[in-house]
Amino acid sequence: MPVFKLVAWSVPKTKEFFMRLKQIVTSFDRRCLLGVNLVPVGSAVSVTGRWQPSSGSQQDFEVLASSCEIVATDADPRYSSLSPDLLRKNLHLRARSVAFSALLRLRSKLFFKIHEYFINRGYVHIDTPMLTFNDCEGAGETFSVATTSCSKDSDFFSKKDVFLSVSGQLHLEAMVSGLSSVYTISTGLRADKQQSRNHLSEFKMLEVEIAFCDNLDQLLTVCEDVLLSSVRYFINDPNILKDFESLSPFSSVDHLATLRSIADSPPFPRVPYADALRLLVSKNQKVSPSGLSKQNEAFLVIICKLVRHFSYFSTNLFFHFKVNYYNSPVFITHFPSDQKPFYTLRSWDEKLTESFDLLCPFVGELASGSLRETSADKLRSRSPNIEWYTELRERGKPISGGFGMGFDRKLQLLLGIANIKDTVPFPRWFKHCQC
Repeated sequence: MPVFKLVAWSVPKTKEFFMRLKQIVTSFDRRCLLGVNLVPVGSAVSVTGRWQPSSGSQQDFEVLASSCEIVATDADPRYSSLSPDLLRKNLHLRARSVAFSALLRLRSKLFFKIHEYFINRGYVHIDTPMLTFNDCEGAGETFSVATTSCSKDSDFFSKKDVFLSVSGQLHLEAMVSGLSSVYTISTGLRADKQQSRNHLSEFKMLEVEIAFCDNLDQLLTVCEDVLLSSVRYFINDPNILKDFESLSPFSSVDHLATLRSIADSPPFPRVPYADALRLLVSKNQKVSPSGLSKQNEAFLVIICKLVRHFSYFSTNLFFHFKVNYYNSPVFITHFPSDQKPFYTLRSWDEKLTESFDLLCPFVGELASGSLRETSADKLRSRSPNIEWYTELRERGKPISGGFGMGFDRKLQLLLGIANIKDTVPFPRWFKHCQC
């Protein structure tokens, strides 16, 4: 066999005369016949040698080295023994962990598969802006932007307050004035002080907008298929499964059972918000007038594999739930108007919205979406300060629908990662901004 060069990092090997190499880019290991004491664990090495049939059972071939150059050494290569919490305190070193490097490869593959999904279906990817005058969600949890080069009494953007974007949704709506289907995977930034395992201040968001979408069920079907395509990819691709085996202590191959149950569970239940409240009350769950709590969401995910039967008598709704107790994603639909943003299409009496949240095992709310309000007058009455957005209704924009799906939460669901801060290389959250 011809001589070739292999660049890699060394990892521990118990047999005296073998060094195990962790290759760049791929998740595959190679064994190299070399004096192991000559190469410190964790070293970056450049090995020249030949392939030969392996004498062991773990692989078919191994490398017979003729030379080995130590490119760099590691002063403290104990990453495999460190917990996720300890690794999180040294973000700049996490890629040295075999488990975390496997996680990052899986994150990269998910990016690729999402882009592939939408491009193959004719969607156009849009680069939405990071700087904006808009607070899309109206929650006020935005970062304001200031310059270091201008004096305090001068304004870089024409005396308007400028924020870092929380969402690109409003800009995607502008694009469906001329493009039928668009999407983006963009960075959102939210000044959110929550420090739960499901929250970040800087996050990735998949957002989708579809022109001429006038039916909420159509939107739910697209959202469901987006999730299921990723789930099926993760449970069927052999290279994905190889990296899954390396995820401990962040996750376990046992999580694949949860993914298989999701893959087998469509169509996901579609439960109106009012019915979800009745179900919670019937199961002695505490419900707040302001909306579903995290505990409510978790309960609905566990219980909501539902077949619903309705009968109407006068103004009373009688319903019966047939329940299978296993984790199933569930759509909660038609939220009250005061729980959804101003741009959401409302019922004739303004009480309910054509909206949904997708609740999933492990993460709770994964996606949220709606049909968009078509009346310029109604938008002006609800939010008079975004005239450019309102004007779209008078300049040929058709009715549209769309949703946002948290990319980091999706990865958290797919991999069974307990803390969302372990799904990104450099997480930012309240009081924490390393590197």
